[in-house]
Amino acid sequence: MAKRTNNYEDQRLQESNSKIIRWFGFDQFVPEQAVTSYWVSSKTFLLIRVPILLYTTIVIWTDLGVSAAEGGGSRFFGYFTTLTFVGLHAYIVTSVVHHVRYLMQSPHRPSSFLDQPAWINYLYVWLYHTVVTFNIVTPVVYWSLLAGTMLEDGATPLNWWLTGSVHAVSFFLMMTDMIFGRVKFFIRQVITVLCTVILYMFLSFIIHASTGWWVYPFLDWSNGRFTALWYFAVAIGIVVIFFIQFFFHWLRDRIALGKPRSSTLDSEANDIQEKD
Repeated sequence: MAKRTNNYEDQRLQESNSKIIRWFGFDQFVPEQAVTSYWVSSKTFLLIRVPILLYTTIVIWTDLGVSAAEGGGSRFFGYFTTLTFVGLHAYIVTSVVHHVRYLMQSPHRPSSFLDQPAWINYLYVWLYHTVVTFNIVTPVVYWSLLAGTMLEDGATPLNWWLTGSVHAVSFFLMMTDMIFGRVKFFIRQVITVLCTVILYMFLSFIIHASTGWWVYPFLDWSNGRFTALWYFAVAIGIVVIFFIQFFFHWLRDRIALGKPRSSTLDSEANDIQEKD
């Protein structure tokens, strides 16, 4: 199914035979929306993405090197923040590769998306929703609950730069890509986002069982009933942030397309019903 919008063909993925895939909206992904923009040409959008790619690459390797030098290398991938930033980097790398291949074709066509196995595109959709959600979650949680420890212990300028990069700059990098992109945000993906958080919690339990170390203090079961309250509060907070991000996407599309709110939401609802 193809629909021309802003001179883009906007060809969807082939409809899946799986009801679960259709229900979540994975096969509603429109690859061309991942490499084009409402506001600028696709080439300009790529030029915006390249500095983001370079910056995230520098931050990841510098952070890993500093952690290893300070004796924390074995814990590096245990932090939710680290995995979130790695996810952002993986998303940018993947998008830039597809973006370059899109521009190399004449006429432009997202063949690298359309010609690869469908499940890889589904993973891209899952990754996108986690990246745009978690890169709001990590700054909020860190600066509201965890930053005090760093302030008390003191930090070098390098540590401050790394901390600011993964707990603040990451938000602006993610929002820049989201604003200039055209990828749609599917409401039912809130379940996959929550499942990702649950998987991370299981990982933190495994880390504690094997090392006796809690990645974050509020996960510590010894805090009694307050721990359960924290778990519940974090889950609720993630859902709220997910819908805030949904609003950001809706606002971007409304401004770009000039559609009233009702028609935008009705269009998404009709797309989901067609897949059910």
